Amino acid sequence: MKRLALIGATGIDWWHDPKKKSFVKLHTPPGCEIGNLTPRHGTHSVESITDEAYNAPFILEQVVRANNEDYDVIVIDCACDPVLEAAREVSKIPVVGPRNVALHLALTLGTRFGVVTVQGESLKRCIEHGVRKEGLESFCAGVKYLKMPVLDIAKNPEQAQKEILSESKELINDYGADVIVLGCTALSHEVDLNPIMDELQVPIIDPWVVAIKTAFMLVESGLSHSKIAYPFPPKKKINEAPSLEGAFDNILKE
Repeated sequence: MKRLALIGATGIDWWHDPKKKSFVKLHTPPGCEIGNLTPRHGTHSVESITDEAYNAPFILEQVVRANNEDYDVIVIDCACDPVLEAAREVSKIPVVGPRNVALHLALTLGTRFGVVTVQGESLKRCIEHGVRKEGLESFCAGVKYLKMPVLDIAKNPEQAQKEILSESKELINDYGADVIVLGCTALSHEVDLNPIMDELQVPIIDPWVVAIKTAFMLVESGLSHSKIAYPFPPKKKINEAPSLEGAFDNILKE
């Protein structure tokens, strides 16, 4: 059985949400398993680079845990791809970032993508920073966001769906996008993208779905990230935080 570790990026365990569990089950291939690993501490959402930094060590702790528990592949459950490069450094198994996969996939389906995420200039800047980091700024028509923050999506998914349609139309008609990428994995199990795609006649990429599919594809293909690109970090002495004591003993600690 192939085992995927779905690692949360926040201090909230979303696994208890029945919609989320049902969505995960729907996208788990036969003969495979998706396990839930939640950081012990962290902000309740990731909507800025500061949120990423605050949650970083606790996400990495779960990456190390997934390796120790013999998972085959890891997906970080956040479209900001927090600590993706660091996670690949400490991991022997492939680590997939939803934003990384979604943005590159967009350019196999069109020539210019736009991103629709959830509320906030800070999150918009976070996504824009990620686009630049991927070297894809010249292919990006723009980043738009909904009127609601991530923690409110579940309260009114119908409104979220309407706003995705509206913002996508603007990116297509006014900025030249021909593919849309969602900029938040919390949208995945709350909205139905099919009627939006039918109306707009462009692909809308759900980063959570394509990350899961890519992860299992890598396992089936026997591929992982390059350890030349992402070498293990050198071991050294650490002034260890009590809450992380022992977490990185075999990875970082001398």
